[in-house]
Amino acid sequence: LVITTMLLINSLLWSKNNNFNKEYAMKVNLNKTIIFYTSKGDGNTTLLFIHGWGINSSYWEGQQDYFSSKYKTIALDLPGFGKSEAERENWTIEEYSKDIIHFIDHLNLKNVILIGHSMAGEIILEAALTNHSAIKGIIGIDNFKMIDVQFTQQQYEEMNGFLKMIENDFNKAAPVYAERMLLSPSTDESVSNRIKSDFVSTNAKVGLSSINNFINYTMVEATKLEKLKYKLYLLNSNVIPTNIQGLKNHCKNSFEVHEIEASSHYPMIENPIEFNKMLQ
Repeated sequence: LVITTMLLINSLLWSKNNNFNKEYAMKVNLNKTIIFYTSKGDGNTTLLFIHGWGINSSYWEGQQDYFSSKYKTIALDLPGFGKSEAERENWTIEEYSKDIIHFIDHLNLKNVILIGHSMAGEIILEAALTNHSAIKGIIGIDNFKMIDVQFTQQQYEEMNGFLKMIENDFNKAAPVYAERMLLSPSTDESVSNRIKSDFVSTNAKVGLSSINNFINYTMVEATKLEKLKYKLYLLNSNVIPTNIQGLKNHCKNSFEVHEIEASSHYPMIENPIEFNKMLQ
């Protein structure tokens, strides 16, 4: 009994000292939603990492490992992606924002910094506009780069063409969309393969609906930014430049843009060491 007790104590101490990753599945009583998330570390500040379209919470593993010594870090799968599920038809930015707020309330999180990649930039913007008392700041990852940029007719036609392809044959078109729009020939093959594989495994109905709603939201995001009461921090890949003037026009409470060397839309997995330093 003594030996068993000592082994148990040692195990608990090892767990605490080594701060190992735990996985939780949380049932959220909002539209029959189950959100899967990983939690690592402890601290007065919570870093809540939210992934972009077609991927999942595993893209933040390098950040959870790095930041968990000082912060409570949580990475979740958005409903309809990864291991999270929801019985609903509404896959809008606004609905995802409600998921985030409900998640924060359910876990009673304090001093939350929202960190959102790609489409999740719009999600954290919408969540921040609720002025929830737990939210202390927002950081976008490779988003809000095209504020006030006027697209050509050819660019609109190309995007509409991709959306039509995705609608007609999601599994075939999704990786093509990734390759042409989000990656480059110099992107590491392992990164490219991972992203394209995750895109293909995305639920087609959720994927199509969410990307359409995401595009619709970008039409009003400049106006939304004007209402933001937080300073906007952006950590963006330098593959496509950020339109600084557009941010100046609409971010009434200031902003900062930090560019990171990368060849894709996913700097957190392509250049994690430099990314983590810049994010810190």
